[in-house]
Amino acid sequence: MVIPRSWKDADGVAAMRDFLRQPPPRRAFVRDLIKELLSPDPFTSRCAADLARRVSAREPGILRKYAGVLIDLVAELPLDQWQARGYVALAAALNASTHAQRMRLAILVRSLIEDARIAVRAMALEAFAILAAAEPELRNEAMLLLERSPHGSCAMRLRARRMLLLLLGSEKKARDRKMRL
Repeated sequence: MVIPRSWKDADGVAAMRDFLRQPPPRRAFVRDLIKELLSPDPFTSRCAADLARRVSAREPGILRKYAGVLIDLVAELPLDQWQARGYVALAAALNASTHAQRMRLAILVRSLIEDARIAVRAMALEAFAILAAAEPELRNEAMLLLERSPHGSCAMRLRARRMLLLLLGSEKKARDRKMRL
């Protein structure tokens, strides 16, 4: 994968399309993505994190095999690489497939929700809601966080609204499953 030096939204969309056009299982492309995520170059790592977030949003679980690596990255990325940390947190939330992974990530995401940067808080709020949709024990906490968001920035309010729909939908699915049993 070649990353342009002025990675813009259009570059991210194009990279996502190129990635998803490859026939599954896309092993070589996933390996390259993970290698770039782990790059010591902050620019390369940020671009790879953006791509991981984008492909995971389109195909949740696509990087499931590397969920542990993504969670470790959330913890290990330096504070000055805040954008990459937010993107990786979202990718990790979309790929965490076990209770243990989701709960480990929830601890890390809670700290990101307290970050000074609005963008990081917004991404963390979204990641926490994704985790709460899969983990009922996190739902009340997520609902409280989402209810506090209308007092925040525009980014926080928009994410909160979108994530509230996700949580309400997951609760409805859980109720429907119980009714069928």
